[in-house]
Amino acid sequence: MAVQTDALLIDKIAAVVDGEVITYKDVQVAAILKLSGGDEKEVLQTLIDRILLLREAEKFKITENGEDSRRIQKMLDDLKSSLTEERFYNVLREQNLTESEVIKMIKDKVRAEKFIDFRINFFVVISNDSINAFYVEHSEEFGEKPLSEVYEHIKTQLFSMESEKRLEEYLKGLRKRVKILVNL
Repeated sequence: MAVQTDALLIDKIAAVVDGEVITYKDVQVAAILKLSGGDEKEVLQTLIDRILLLREAEKFKITENGEDSRRIQKMLDDLKSSLTEERFYNVLREQNLTESEVIKMIKDKVRAEKFIDFRINFFVVISNDSINAFYVEHSEEFGEKPLSEVYEHIKTQLFSMESEKRLEEYLKGLRKRVKILVNL
C-alpha cells in the first residue's frame, strides 16, 4: 500500500541575522523587483543592512506618514510600469507573492531610507571650503565652467560621498553587535 504525502518545498536560507531568516527567494524577489541593486551578494548585503536599519528605526520610533504613503504608492506604480503591469503580476505569481507583500517590502525600504535621513544625513554638512577645494582639485572635469555654475552639483556629490561613508561606518557598528550567518 502506497502512502501519499504532500511534498514540502523548503526555501534555502541565504542568511540569518540574529535569528531573522533571509531566504534565497527574498534575494531573488528583491533583485527582480529592483528593490536592491547589484549582484546576488550585493542584494543580500542590502537586505541584511535593511534588517539592521529597520531595527534601529523601530528603536527611534520612525513611522510612516502621508508623504511616505504617497511615495510608496509612486514606487509601486513605477515598479509596475518598469516591468509592465502584466510582467509584474506574472512575477508575483511565479514567486508566490501578493501585492500586499510587495507593498510591505517597499514600506520597509522607505522606512530604512527615512531612518538614514534622520540618523545619518541630518548630520552631514558640506562647507563652502570643501566645495571650493573640490572645484580646484577637479578643475579639469569642469573645464571653463565657473564655480557658480557647478556649485550645487559639487555640493550634491560631496554630500552623497560623505553620507555613504558615514552610513557604512554606522552599519559596520551595527553588524558588530549582531550575529550574522551568510550562506551564499
